[in-house]
Parts: sequence; C-alpha cells; structure tokens
Amino acid sequence: MADTPNGESDVDWNAVVDLLRAGKTAEISCPSERDYVRRTTLITKRAERKGISIEVMRGDGVLRVEPRSGAGGTVTPQRAGEGTESPADRQERERRREARRAERQAERSRGN
Repeated sequence: MADTPNGESDVDWNAVVDLLRAGKTAEISCPSERDYVRRTTLITKRAERKGISIEVMRGDGVLRVEPRSGAGGTVTPQRAGEGTESPADRQERERRREARRAERQAERSRGN
C-alpha cells in the first residue's frame, strides 16, 4: 500500500508516483465512495503533471493504479483538447482574451 505508515487517510503521493515511474502497480486505500472519486482525480492529475500515462482500476476498498503500456510515456488527455495546446497557442489565446476584455471595457465606457 502507498498509504502513510501512521495510518492516516492521507496518501504518500510521492511513493505512488515513484512506483508508477518504476513501472509497478500502486494501490491506494479508499475507505469511502468520496475517497474513490477524490483520489482518482488526484492521482490522474499528478501523473499527468509527471508525464506518466496511467490506468486506474477500482477494487474492493482500493484503487489500483498502473502505468499504461504503449503510450510512449505521455498521458492521454482526459477531456477533448486537454494537453494539446502549445505555448504559442496559449499566448495567442491569452492575447485574444485581453483584446476582447479591452473591447468590452471600451464599449462600457462609451455607454456611460
């Protein structure tokens, strides 16, 4: 188990990520339904940030997390378009957003 040794409900996320990087399966205890949902979300995000593609399987009182094979070490996006934006695209999107804000502000000031 990847739980902390003192029995608290907190997970030693670094140990889980280390196991995944080593290509091993990690088990995360989940005493309640809320823990299943919350911990699935947390491990998915943490693995994504670390560039690890994972598969999460729900067991009896545990989540089994294993590295996904054949994914080339990248995380499969969870939502359409997630993780596919380049820094240049991100800057362009931010520039357009700022231009729209300035436009709306100008319209408001003309209306007063």
